[in-house]
Amino acid sequence: MTMEIQLEDAKLMKTIIDPMIPVGEDIFIEISDNGFRANCKGIANAWSADAVLSSVKFNKIEVDGTARYYLKLKDFADFMKTVQNNDQLTIRENEEKGTLELILHSDQTQMTKKIAIRLQQIPENLKIFDTLEIRKKHTSNPNLRTSSSEIQTDLFSQAIKAAELGGNEVVINNSTEGLHFEAAETNKNAEAFISYSSEYVKNVEFQEGTTACEAIYKLEYLRHISRIGKSGDNLSLWMLHEGPLILLYSFQEDADKTQVGYIGFAIAPRVKPDE
Repeated sequence: MTMEIQLEDAKLMKTIIDPMIPVGEDIFIEISDNGFRANCKGIANAWSADAVLSSVKFNKIEVDGTARYYLKLKDFADFMKTVQNNDQLTIRENEEKGTLELILHSDQTQMTKKIAIRLQQIPENLKIFDTLEIRKKHTSNPNLRTSSSEIQTDLFSQAIKAAELGGNEVVINNSTEGLHFEAAETNKNAEAFISYSSEYVKNVEFQEGTTACEAIYKLEYLRHISRIGKSGDNLSLWMLHEGPLILLYSFQEDADKTQVGYIGFAIAPRVKPDE
């Protein structure tokens, strides 16, 4: 099988790979005529990341059926850190050498960078994490108390930055008034509050009978997520009383606001110690 894809804006790939860095060691990639998908999971599925880019974002997609690859996340992520403005990205399979080749090229500077990453065998028990399916499964379950909202990425980022001043874990309380973040250690405490009356928050919904959800999460995960997106973009949040925190950032075309991809996360809460 021969595969080659070309992405005009390499920074878009960097945007979806960077937040996966703290997740796990390996990344699963699936490429088809529909586009590009990347999956990464942490230990015991405490964190899962799922990214999709539609075929319309690519200049070129040459693939026979569906191509699947499994490789070291760090190798992929470290190379994407070298992305500069105006870089184009080419990804292609070298069947003879058993590698996936990543190539960055700039027409402006005429510079080309390349890395060949050794492919690993795909685990037989690997399951694809699908943000939209996970969200549907949990939010449609009447036994789970669910709340959802859309928050401008700037606000979410500011809240996480504030919480980080208080410790390594944050308690998030999602009530009908808004989202409250609190992190505390022995000698310090930090809080942030996003009011649902803010013009920068929309589509707030609480399942019938739900007034609040609260859970503890590691800030190392949320820190990377909070860096996604441009000013004014929205981050969709689903907080489940007995389930993962689901965050979804959608990529949209400027002209008609059509979704052409997304990066989603499911973060398992930390179990509260008995008091």
